Amino acid sequence: MSEHELTQEQRLIRASVRAIAEKHFKPKAAEVDRTRRPPVEHIKTLAEAGFVGVFIPEEYGGPGRNLLDLVIVVEEVARCCANTAILVGCTDGATPRAILHLGSAEQKKKYLPRIAKGELLCAWGMSEANAGSDIGNIQCKAVKDGDHYVINGAKLWCSGAQVSDMFLVLVRLDPAPGLRGVGAILVERGTPGFSVGKHLDLIGFRGTGMAELVFEDCRVPAQNLMLPAGQMGKLLQVFNSDRIATNPPICLGVAQAAFEAAVAYSKQRVQFRKPIAEQQGVQWKLADMAIDLEAARALLYRAAARVDAGKGSAVDASITKVYVNEMSRRVTDTAMQLHGAFGLSEEFPMERMFRDVRGMSVGYGTTEIHRNLIGREILDGRYSA
Repeated sequence: MSEHELTQEQRLIRASVRAIAEKHFKPKAAEVDRTRRPPVEHIKTLAEAGFVGVFIPEEYGGPGRNLLDLVIVVEEVARCCANTAILVGCTDGATPRAILHLGSAEQKKKYLPRIAKGELLCAWGMSEANAGSDIGNIQCKAVKDGDHYVINGAKLWCSGAQVSDMFLVLVRLDPAPGLRGVGAILVERGTPGFSVGKHLDLIGFRGTGMAELVFEDCRVPAQNLMLPAGQMGKLLQVFNSDRIATNPPICLGVAQAAFEAAVAYSKQRVQFRKPIAEQQGVQWKLADMAIDLEAARALLYRAAARVDAGKGSAVDASITKVYVNEMSRRVTDTAMQLHGAFGLSEEFPMERMFRDVRGMSVGYGTTEIHRNLIGREILDGRYSA
């Protein structure tokens, strides 16, 4: 689904979010990166405009929009501030979506209205030191003890951890090997035995509050169990939607911003008495960037529209993620090259954009893992081009 196929309402969503992001988020993007401070106030700004909890149904205080609407929101936020987009991806991502589709009636009533209002920031904990894409190797344990579960272990690379109020944590509930023993439980900040570690510095997304989660005899009420062992397939289906709605639109939004900056710079940068935009080599680079962006947007919008039509699939999510991840690396790298030495300077946004998208080929499942999934679907006869 390309730009011209968006509904009038979706075009209005895009224009509204772009105006908010240009005014409130873009001017602070460099500072957020430099200071490592998660811009929580930006979530409040979006919530006031009705763009938080986008897919949460009206009965729980949300607008009840579809996945493509959320993709548009995340893309426009990322175009101005990738760190803000990550926080949107946490609060509008896997945790609330899992609660909506898999949570109990009590969990939905307790959490979803507060998420929609921007009052409750949430994140999720999956990765561990020895369990990244290999979810079946999770070692963080939750043991039933009366009317509580006692959790021991740790989680790494948890985006939004330092500012989130509630976490969806994948834990081993049963000694059964692999995914059969893994389930999920909701843990609120302030629960005894639960602590959030120091900020984890990575190459990019430095303002997302990424941190380790530590559980030391953490006692969580039994009613916080969201998914018992043996049902991870259901949660993975939820993650497929999240992989479309968070990671790829962030990459697309950042790449779009890099492209726009490269076009503007090539028109004003004069070398050998003429703008570099008049050089055929530069024009070809800009053309390749435009081709990449158009292809990525069409692929992403189509994948989201398929989910909305009840036709989404794991292979759709994987193909989309791989292509948009790698597209964003190409486009931001080319934008840096066109800016010359200025592209390497922290005074310009190019190097930050390049750093931010680089990690997206690792997060939400590495591109290699997704290629494995695509390959299996092809060989098993479940997919053909």
